[in-house]
Amino acid sequence: MNIYLLVFVLAAAFSVVSTIFYLVNSLRSFFFRDETINNDFTKEDVTIVVPVYKEKESVFREVLQAISLQGTSFIVVGDGNDQPYRAITEEYGGRFILNEVRGGKRKCLAIAMKSVFSPLVMFVDSDTIIPPDATEKLVSKFKSDVGGVGANLSLVIDDSPISYGAEFVERSREVVFKAMSKSGNVMILDGGCAVYRTSIVKPFILSDEFINHTVFGRKSLTGDDRQLTSHVIKSNFRAVKNYDVRVRTYAQSTYKSYIRQQVRWSRAGWYYFFHDLKSGTASKAGSFYTFELIYMYMLPIVFLSLGLAQFFIYTHIFFRILLFHPHSIEVSFMLFIAFFTHNIKHGLIRVVSTFLNIGGISVFGVAVSRNVQIKKKLKVFAYGAVSLFIMFITFFYGLFTIWKQSDWITR
Repeated sequence: MNIYLLVFVLAAAFSVVSTIFYLVNSLRSFFFRDETINNDFTKEDVTIVVPVYKEKESVFREVLQAISLQGTSFIVVGDGNDQPYRAITEEYGGRFILNEVRGGKRKCLAIAMKSVFSPLVMFVDSDTIIPPDATEKLVSKFKSDVGGVGANLSLVIDDSPISYGAEFVERSREVVFKAMSKSGNVMILDGGCAVYRTSIVKPFILSDEFINHTVFGRKSLTGDDRQLTSHVIKSNFRAVKNYDVRVRTYAQSTYKSYIRQQVRWSRAGWYYFFHDLKSGTASKAGSFYTFELIYMYMLPIVFLSLGLAQFFIYTHIFFRILLFHPHSIEVSFMLFIAFFTHNIKHGLIRVVSTFLNIGGISVFGVAVSRNVQIKKKLKVFAYGAVSLFIMFITFFYGLFTIWKQSDWITR
């Protein structure tokens, strides 16, 4: 088999795997149904913790107003900033704790956990707005084997391209996570809003491993939600989501801040990709979890590798033909097209690969569209393409700069 045909065969094989990924995730998402569970927990068994650092006052007030309607106690930890957050917290009936020297989100969570004695603890970001029944619905999912329950994240659509693009990404993740939920575990309980069993996470959050988490010897202040999810699974509990609880958060205000956010997430994601495989977390979570984890992180690498290989093959063949027809680029181009058109093996492989990709992506697109709950779906998909391109670039940048763990930065 020559090198040209080998590359095309590998591309076709990758197309088959990709099609299976898109179809399986889409179908499992279509048929996923949340279970109604009865347990002994109530919303009074929850303490809500909100770390805050330089959040917009109007946004923070909106967040606490929503939390005050939950019917449970809550603690706000100011990370090196006191007012106006203390006054707003006390206005809505919460307890405010000041971390005088800024230490990042992990340190704030640890400070708060010293005052948490309820069976369950709920972490909410300072820019995440939860619905009035969020706590009650999230708590209802705690089976005996469930250690953490996350909410379904959505973006506040302010008609900016970034908000539409970020919403597309979240709705795509919803398809994948619903598919994973049918097998028991999701990959991450978003830091925006999630509830955990206190007995599982409190000792871990108070440990040096969490507070002073390092990557390649450098202190890391990001990826706390991924680390907590991994800890829940390693503790032989399940990490699940309640998709009926859709919380709202604000998108980054500029593409510069959005790119920085994606870089931070990419670095944290890569670290926990290797960590979950090495530590056995992936195997504990199940075979489907492992397949999803490996595919999602290998997809861009294989896609880029095969794309570059085919580009060099096309370039090499074209210039070889041009070498024998130096006075006529038009003739060389026609012979170049004829080379692939009249080569039956190459032609069939290309046609099959193309139709497989189109079919799989189309079905996945329909699944994503079902999750979009706003009228301007076209904008969501259009700007979603821009967000996917940014994620593709930051995916590789995050891999090659994985040791650079950014600080906890808000907009």
